Amino acid sequence: MAAGLINISDVELHLHEEIDSISYLGAYYELKSTKGNAYSCEVTVVATPLDELSIQFSPLVSVPMRQLQHTHATFVRGLVNPVYFGLKAVSEIPELVATIEDPRLPFTSISILKCYNETDVTYKVFSRQAMTDALLDSIFSVRKETVRINWGAYPHYKAPEKFAPFILDGKHLYYVNAFENAASTMETSAVAAENIARLILSRFFDRKMAAFWFTYFYIAIDLRVSVISSESRAA
Repeated sequence: MAAGLINISDVELHLHEEIDSISYLGAYYELKSTKGNAYSCEVTVVATPLDELSIQFSPLVSVPMRQLQHTHATFVRGLVNPVYFGLKAVSEIPELVATIEDPRLPFTSISILKCYNETDVTYKVFSRQAMTDALLDSIFSVRKETVRINWGAYPHYKAPEKFAPFILDGKHLYYVNAFENAASTMETSAVAAENIARLILSRFFDRKMAAFWFTYFYIAIDLRVSVISSESRAA
């Protein structure tokens, strides 16, 4: 759906480009990237957790400190080893193996992501710690390809929560991930993003012109920067 929306929009995307500074210069924001590029925009939306990033803001912005819960996602193409689970055949292993949250257990879940044939399957493994090659070789009898991703999945929740503002500077620097202290899912992030879009329409654009966008939006997502130059109609 996201690709379809991009295709029908008049946008320019700058992917795989990390922003390292955002400066407010009075009439606009200047974004500088690690590639040496500089972008000027009137509205800036930060849509990535600031907790583990080193983006420099000028003037400084105040965001409460929080710790992210890291999840290690390991994708393995091959075949799971039934002996590891005390079984005789792969067919005896369910499509989803889930465990309780216990530090003595090496993973929290193993599930089938895609089945190509009976001997060629892609699995998704979630764990709190990185999976070593030795551990993977014991869990899988065949391992053709392995991809490891370590990501800050959601905040550590501790009541009472301290929320970052959705508007970081009182002007037009917006922060989608402020909502994550209440709930952190793809669905709630989409709701937060829609609310930010509505804030921009109500605060920046004249209400009579709210159906049209004539400015630049820069969205930093997972260290990839999408620069949106849009003249499309707002939904």
